Amino acid sequence: MSARKQFFFRERVTEGELNAAFDDLENADHNLAADLGFTGVLANAVVSPHALVGDLTVDVSGPGILLDPQGARIFFSSLQNVSVAQDHNGVATAVSSAGHEKVVSVFVMFDRAVSDPRIDGNSVTVFFQQDEAFKFVVVQGAEAAAGSSVPPPLRADAILLADVTRRFGQGQIFAADISTARRQDALVVTGAPRSLRRGRTLEALSDLLSLYNAHVSGTVDRHPAAAIDYAGGGAWFDGVANPAATVEAQLDKIVTDLAAASGAAKLGAAATAGTPNALVAGSVKSQLDALLADINAHINNASGAHAASAIAYAGGGAWKDGTTNPAATVEAQLDKVVSDLTADAGAARVGTAARGNWLDGRANPAGVSVLAALTKIITDLSDQTAGADGAARIGAQASGSLASGSVRSQLDALGASAFRATVANVFTATQTFNGTADETAPALTTTPSVSNRRLLWDITGAPVTYHYRMYAGNQAFELTLNARWDGAQWIKDSTDFPSTKLVLTHAEFRLECDSARTSPFTDVWTSSLRIALSDGFFRSLDVNGNWTALGPTETYAGWEGRSPTGAQSFVGTAAAFRKVFPAVPSSITIVVLTSANIASGPTSFFPTVAGTGVSALPLSANTNTSFYARVIAQ
Repeated sequence: MSARKQFFFRERVTEGELNAAFDDLENADHNLAADLGFTGVLANAVVSPHALVGDLTVDVSGPGILLDPQGARIFFSSLQNVSVAQDHNGVATAVSSAGHEKVVSVFVMFDRAVSDPRIDGNSVTVFFQQDEAFKFVVVQGAEAAAGSSVPPPLRADAILLADVTRRFGQGQIFAADISTARRQDALVVTGAPRSLRRGRTLEALSDLLSLYNAHVSGTVDRHPAAAIDYAGGGAWFDGVANPAATVEAQLDKIVTDLAAASGAAKLGAAATAGTPNALVAGSVKSQLDALLADINAHINNASGAHAASAIAYAGGGAWKDGTTNPAATVEAQLDKVVSDLTADAGAARVGTAARGNWLDGRANPAGVSVLAALTKIITDLSDQTAGADGAARIGAQASGSLASGSVRSQLDALGASAFRATVANVFTATQTFNGTADETAPALTTTPSVSNRRLLWDITGAPVTYHYRMYAGNQAFELTLNARWDGAQWIKDSTDFPSTKLVLTHAEFRLECDSARTSPFTDVWTSSLRIALSDGFFRSLDVNGNWTALGPTETYAGWEGRSPTGAQSFVGTAAAFRKVFPAVPSSITIVVLTSANIASGPTSFFPTVAGTGVSALPLSANTNTSFYARVIAQ
C-alpha cells in the first residue's frame, strides 16, 4: 500500500497535501512494479525498417505496453515512426568516414501530456489534467571502425527498444541494421541451450512448459547416453565383470566384449541331446568347438562318404511352369534338373526374384518366371497409357537445358518450354522480335477484332498493386494506369490511387484522369486534357513554357481611374494573349463590355506575338474613367 494521509473534519486541505496524496498512490503503483522486477517491454514495441519506402526512420509496432525502470507505465496504441537521422539533442547521426560505423539506440521513456489550463489563486496558469504519455529518445554512440563500435549505455530513466547500426553514406535502414540483443524486455533469462525473452509472465511460463513437454516427450533436448548412469550388472559367462559406468560406456563395452575373439566364450549355452553326438552345457565357444570336431571327423572319414544314387530325394515343388519334381534319388533328380533346364521351355521353369522398380515406380515383383519377366519388360516399355507410358520408365541423363530424369519427364519439359501457337506461353528470359530484313514489314503483328476496346498488354506494377495496360480501342490507341475495362465499366486495381488514361486517335491527343477513390466507374472520366490535331494548325510548347499555336484566342483588358488633367491624354493597359502566335496576329478585335467617360477606343496598339496594348481617349479630363473589354486576336 501507499504512504497514507489522514485528512480530518473541517481541515482546510492545501494544494500540496492533495498533490502529495496522489503522488503517494502513484509511487505505490510504481514501487510495486519495480519491487517485483516487472519493468521493461510487456507487449509489442517491436522496431522494424519503415514500411513501403525505406528511409532513415524506423517503425515501432503498437499497441506498445512498457514499465520504465521506476515502474511508470508507458503506453501507445498505434504504430509509431521514429527518425534515427539525428539524436534527441538534434545532432546528426551520420557517419563521417568511410569504413566506420556507429550504434544509434532507440529508447522510450515516460512523459506527461498536460492539458486543461486553469488560473490559480496567485494568477498563475496551471494544467489541471496531467495524463500519462511517452516520448522516444534517440542516443548515438561514438563513431569507430566497422565491427568495433560500442552502443550507448542503458539509461536509468528509459527502456531500450533496439540498437541501430549506421554506416558511412547510408540512406536507408534495413532489417539487418537493427539489433535486439540488448532490448529490455520485462522477462529476459539467459542460459544454454535455451533462454527466454518475453514481456508477460504467462508467455514466459507457456514457453517454459513447451520446452519441458518437448524434453519429456523426447522430441527435442534428449539426454545423451553419456549423461545417464548405469549401476553395473552381472558378469559374462567367462567371468568378465560389467562394473558401474554410463549407459554410453556400457553399450560400447558390450559391443567391444562381444566383437572380440573371446566374444563367444562370454555367452552361455545349455546342453543339447543327440545321437550319435550330443552337446554338453557350457559356453557358445565350447559347444562350437565340439561341433567343429564332430564335423571334421565325419568329413575326414572317407568310408562315411555318401553316393548321390544312395541318397533319397523325397520330391519337391514344381517348376514355375508347373512341371513336377517327384520323389527319386539325388542322382536321378540332378539328371532331371539338367534335362528340364536345357529344354526350349527352360526359361519358363525358372523363377526370378524381385527386380528394381522402373523409374516411374512401377514394380517388377518376384514370383514370376524368367520368361514372364522378359515378357513384362517388353509390355512395360511398349505401354502407351497416359501418364504411365514406357517413356516414363526409362531414365535419361541431363542434356542441354534438360535435367536428368526419365524420357517422359524430358519430353514433358520440352512440351512445357517449347513455343506453342495455340496455348499460353510463359517466357522467363528476354525475347527478341526483329522480324524480317524488310523495313516496311512489322516485327510483331496483332490483328484483334475491336468493337469497343481490346486489351493488348497487361503489366503488373511494383511496388504498388495497380497495373499498366495497353488497349486497341475503336479507332483509338489507349494506355491506362490502375484501370481495367470489364466490357461495360472501368475497374480500379487499387482504390488507394487515381486512374489515368492516355488516348491517341486520328483527330486528337487526350489525357484523362479519374481521381475518385471508388470502383467501378463509367467511361466518363472526372478530368480531361484534350489537344485537337485534325484542324491543320501547328502548335508547340517550348522549354520556357510558351504555348505557340494558330487560331483565335481571347483575353481581357480593363482600366479604371481618373483621366489625366491634360487634354488629348490617353489611358491604357496591356492584354497578354493566352498563347504565343507564330507571327503578330493579323486581326485584333476589341469588344467593349462597359465604359465611362470614353471619347474613342479602346483600340489595339503595339501588338506582338504574345500580347497587345489597349488604349482609349477620355472624354473629359480629371474625371472618373473606365473601360472593360474582350480582346479577340487571330
